[in-house]
Amino acid sequence: MAITTHPLTGVEINPVVIERKALSFDEAVTAHVMRMQGVKYNIIAQHLGTNTHRLGEVFRGEKHSGSRRVAEALIRKVN
Repeated sequence: MAITTHPLTGVEINPVVIERKALSFDEAVTAHVMRMQGVKYNIIAQHLGTNTHRLGEVFRGEKHSGSRRVAEALIRKVN
């Protein structure tokens, strides 16, 4: 998808292709994997089309219990 410009200011803006109000279990696993790979918090949120509050719920273990364990197993499998 191409970068567009804001119609009033001319500033380049990225299109929002996916917007998630909540994360699924698999998306939570993906968030953990990305975090373990050193991806910045806000970049993970952008890539997953969600906000940092949803990530916080996952990273604190409030949502999708067990997603961190699955992510750790995936990371071990490729290393």
